[in-house]
Amino acid sequence: MENTRSVFIHRLEQILMGRLLSVHLYGSCVMDDFQPGWSDIDLLCFTDRPITPEQSEKLLMLRQTLVAETGLPFFRTIEGAVVCSDEFEHNTFSRLVYWGTGGQKITNQYVLDPFSRYSLLHYGKCIYGQDMKHLIPPVDFSQMLSAIRQHLSTIRQYARETDDSLYSCGWLLDIARCLYTLRHQTLISKTNAGKWALAQRLCPEPFQMEQTLAVRQNPSEALKRPEIHSWLKALGPSIQKFADILEKELEEHANEQMV
Repeated sequence: MENTRSVFIHRLEQILMGRLLSVHLYGSCVMDDFQPGWSDIDLLCFTDRPITPEQSEKLLMLRQTLVAETGLPFFRTIEGAVVCSDEFEHNTFSRLVYWGTGGQKITNQYVLDPFSRYSLLHYGKCIYGQDMKHLIPPVDFSQMLSAIRQHLSTIRQYARETDDSLYSCGWLLDIARCLYTLRHQTLISKTNAGKWALAQRLCPEPFQMEQTLAVRQNPSEALKRPEIHSWLKALGPSIQKFADILEKELEEHANEQMV
């Protein structure tokens, strides 16, 4: 992973021709929870001016280009954006490049969700150039609460039926982290959130969380087992049961605020 980051930043420098101000690392990588085969490498890259159309085209497919050139698979896991620092500060973008799980795009819109902003502000590391975290708006609990509600809505909509990808059991860790944030108004890693939920006996089906944590320890090996694929595809009802716990706690929190 270190080699991947080094090569990636070097190529960013080449493409941006001296305009790269900083690269910030956040997410699982800085929370001691990076799991090869599952986790992403989350980066936020600042430039001193908007990128040109030519630069954006080179940056767009940079992950795939580097995989082809080096054979290093970690390039596929890089997510984040290349943004102009002034535009980021004023939340008005002319052109930026975004890399995500579902692909990449050149766009003029970019929003960092509250969880990502919290991770950047409290755990993020500047791994190249000058620290620009002062540009990141602070996160209050009301914003975290709104993000939790939105995540619950997403779970209700998209996690009723699951496929055999790791994202299926990942929903359980997401719910655990939402519960932890709701109770403690802070953020911890997904693995620690899962362990905490088990210790607090919050999981209606503890085995499902135990299995998720076991898979997270070595996802590549786990996915070689047919029974794991079958288990992942059948997780929908278990995810919804755990989501019921989150929904109940959200309702209780709302009632407490009204009193």
